[in-house]
Amino acid sequence: MKTLKTSRALLVSSILTALAGCEIENPDYTPETQANNNAPTHGGDIVLAYHEKDAFKQVDLLGTITGISAGDTAAKDADGNFLTVTDIVITPSGDRVDDIAGAGVEVQGNKIGIRPLDIAPNLDTGETYTVAVNFNISDGQNKTPRMATFTFTGEDFAPVIVGDAIGNFTRDAGASSIDLLDGVTDADEEELMVSDLVISSDNPFNLPMAFNGTNLDLDIAAVEASIPDGEKVTFEFSYTVSDHNNDLTRQGVINVLGVQDVAGAPLVTNYFKELDVQETDSVQVIDLSNEIVEREGDEIVISEVMIDGEALPFGYELNGNVLTLDPHSFFNDVAAGQEISHTVTYKVADTAGNQSDGTPELSITISGVETNLIAAAMPNYDFEDPSLAGDIVAGGNLGGFSNIGWANWGCPEAAVGADFARTGTMGLRLRGSFCHLNIDSIIPSLPNDEKYAFSYGLYNNAVGTTPYVPIYASAGTELPNRFWAGARHVQTLNTWLEHVQVVNTFEFGNWVNYVGATLSWGILKYDDSYSGGSHNLDDFSVVAFGSYDAVAHDILEADVGAFEAGETITSTGGIVEVQSVTTGEGEAAVTANKLFVDTTNVDGSVTISLPIKAGAISQDGRYAVSLQAQLINHDDLYSEGANTRVPFSASLSNGTETISASLTGSTWGANVSSSDIIISESYGTSADVDWSQEDMVLNLTFSQDNAQYYIDNVRLIIIP
Repeated sequence: MKTLKTSRALLVSSILTALAGCEIENPDYTPETQANNNAPTHGGDIVLAYHEKDAFKQVDLLGTITGISAGDTAAKDADGNFLTVTDIVITPSGDRVDDIAGAGVEVQGNKIGIRPLDIAPNLDTGETYTVAVNFNISDGQNKTPRMATFTFTGEDFAPVIVGDAIGNFTRDAGASSIDLLDGVTDADEEELMVSDLVISSDNPFNLPMAFNGTNLDLDIAAVEASIPDGEKVTFEFSYTVSDHNNDLTRQGVINVLGVQDVAGAPLVTNYFKELDVQETDSVQVIDLSNEIVEREGDEIVISEVMIDGEALPFGYELNGNVLTLDPHSFFNDVAAGQEISHTVTYKVADTAGNQSDGTPELSITISGVETNLIAAAMPNYDFEDPSLAGDIVAGGNLGGFSNIGWANWGCPEAAVGADFARTGTMGLRLRGSFCHLNIDSIIPSLPNDEKYAFSYGLYNNAVGTTPYVPIYASAGTELPNRFWAGARHVQTLNTWLEHVQVVNTFEFGNWVNYVGATLSWGILKYDDSYSGGSHNLDDFSVVAFGSYDAVAHDILEADVGAFEAGETITSTGGIVEVQSVTTGEGEAAVTANKLFVDTTNVDGSVTISLPIKAGAISQDGRYAVSLQAQLINHDDLYSEGANTRVPFSASLSNGTETISASLTGSTWGANVSSSDIIISESYGTSADVDWSQEDMVLNLTFSQDNAQYYIDNVRLIIIP
């Protein structure tokens, strides 16, 4: 390091000495003047078009005709002189030019910043706004004129209203107000206004209300004396929400609760509470005794807890004063972008028997979110876009797929159409021996410790053909499991079935070595009969479920799959009993209960059954079973040290009818092995049954002869 610094110092000293010498010998030296014989040139004017929702873009006025800095049509100077932009004149024109007033275009030196979003509030569907920028390109002496034209196309968005305007008050609230734009959004970000207040003539009596800007002022004191004790009185109204171009009517409701402070009883300080959750959120723990004051030192007692006037449905549980809500219970009830609402009502008292006045309410809104990762990766993930229907052609319409894959020999038909649908109006048909399509970048960066269910619906049209439709997720072209990662499913003729595979990045998972990679999905139909079988596909889905807390969301009764309570487990035979098992030695020793299953001398298989919470299984539901299984006597049945995989199966049953899984679990050698098994009501249902009304169990079936297993940590969760 010291030598390097010395060398640099000597070099600098030499340069300074040389320059000093030149100065002494040539006191009148001046640099040679650079030639400037040619005016700047360019390849044409810049003409660009934008939609009002496009993101910010910077345009180089010295650049190409597309506004990028380098290319054949960029400004040049034959003499090599430095170029600048001068004499800029901006001329706006088009619809509503006076309202826009030059917004959206900013001069930034030799560049122009384009901000379409600044124009969006003032440009509607069918309207355009044009900015002409005239300027000169100068080399310091010569100038060449150039023009840039930017055209913006508008799209008008009406305000979006979610739900009614609701105000909840107790009768002693006095002067109050509600925000009439709460729950209202506008994609144009225009100023919103309210007008045309209409108070319902059906209201029980007059509650004074009036606009105050975009709020509604209320005089609750004027009706306080008219509100009966313990009752809720409802006042309805409507009004108009407007942007500059749209008028929408919204309904409103004011609830006034007539309550009084009962001597000796708990004081409820908030009768109207709200909770907003998403369907993918964790289990919500709600203490119903919150915002209640007990002034006598007694304990608070919550009773008569109901949901929408009925007994608690599946998804809700009450333990003392604590209500729990598992939003995952409603995966099948609320679509992405939609919401469902529940109203929880309850009574409040204390242990001395003093009951508070009125009925508190908790309004719960559960919002649906898009859990299908393909929705962001594939424009036509559900095949419902009519503009993408028709034949899938390389270099043309791909039906929403990113590209045609590498294996398409003997594929005379690949098309999206109405005759191929499982759900909705359209689906995909692949006919031939090999057909291959790609969906790129479903998962941009594969995380560690995650699980994904890759699934699709498949319909077999052809007699004598059993298709192989593997799900293989490709993070590149050199993966050893790129092709045969998917299992082959036996497909019934003329029947839609759902096929599922699990991609797992947990320890020993099939994709643990590809953490961080971009994951795509190749859809390959391989018909080894070479008879050109025809198969329909629909409902492509990739959902992540490894991040879900399997213990918190477990729908097995009373944590039965942990076996820690030493329960007697129902089985069809063999030896099935909970045993205390110690693993490790010394300070590392851990003792826990596991389920011992022995199929020795059993004629057939052994099935164990674990009870499921009432109402948990529904039509069209999907469930993931996770468990740990160990084939204790593997080395007696197979070669010592071998990694033999021994399968076992799972299903759901009401004792007569079943829902089969499209996957199996397995042990791996003599190791403690984790398995994930997807059970879909859309895959293998033996009958059309309303499962929510049945007493359901999870069945695990072990068919290996003379096998001894330890089973532990069995969890059953709902997945999207």
